[in-house]
Amino acid sequence: MALHEFTLPSANGRDAIRAWVYDPVVTPRGIVQIVHGLGEHSRRYLRLITVLLDAGFVVAADDHAGHGATAAAEDTWGDAGAEADRVVVEDELALLAHVRSLHPGLPAVVYGHSWGSMISRVVAARAEPPLAGLVLGGIAADMHGMEQLVDRAALAAEPDPEAEVPGHHMAAVFDGFVDRFGPDAGPTDWVAADPDVVADHARDPLNRFGAPLSVRFLQGFVALYDQANDADWYAQVPGDLPVLILAGDQDPVAGYGSGAYTVGNRLIARGHEDVRVRVYPGFRHEVHNEPPIRDEVAAEIIGFAGRACSPDA
Repeated sequence: MALHEFTLPSANGRDAIRAWVYDPVVTPRGIVQIVHGLGEHSRRYLRLITVLLDAGFVVAADDHAGHGATAAAEDTWGDAGAEADRVVVEDELALLAHVRSLHPGLPAVVYGHSWGSMISRVVAARAEPPLAGLVLGGIAADMHGMEQLVDRAALAAEPDPEAEVPGHHMAAVFDGFVDRFGPDAGPTDWVAADPDVVADHARDPLNRFGAPLSVRFLQGFVALYDQANDADWYAQVPGDLPVLILAGDQDPVAGYGSGAYTVGNRLIARGHEDVRVRVYPGFRHEVHNEPPIRDEVAAEIIGFAGRACSPDA
């Protein structure tokens, strides 16, 4: 493996995005770009990255503005600057362009998890040349709070965009996330059914889920959720783009599995012929980290990426 570590200027005009490209030891068959979720960072995907490398894929990943190593270096935790929805998409498009410049001609698949699934959907609609495939894990769709409780007008009217977002807005977004998991459930038990995965998520020093976010960050988060789930997105994404959707049926981010089917069925209704949905019974948000199924999930992603990158093979 060859590791390239570098920075890219963020579209927010402030941050230097920390990014990595991992090259396999064999001649690569394609690129997989990993787009991480809210409050986490890209090195939480090292197990999946290793498996992808062994399968012959170049892997690209970064830590978003306000997250992970980028936030640690810039001291910008929980804030991506103004227009966060635009910033995070443009930063991922910049990373995609960079890894393509390192490996010209290689087909590229984007794998976005959770918030990353929102970012990746917009990237897929804008990528040029188009992506070879799109994988959406822990897909953010049919979220109860986002669909029914978030007061978008009140959030837009907050007077100080750089201030810490008031708690009632956050409570609306994440309403009911642990209701299914018993009276002793911890605040992040929705992340995984495996307690060790939940504990690792909590003790990771670059994992800041639950830390304060700025008003403008949450405004951008909500705007991006709306954009990724809007009917216009289905018209904008290339009609021949293969899509793989992964979720657990105990994942509140995915509407307990219904969000995966909603997005998949809408794609099929728009004429997409290559759409695969896998909903794993009994598992929660991070299906790629759940020990009983993580090898199966990795194999699903590798099989899909291989077909997408070599459709005639």
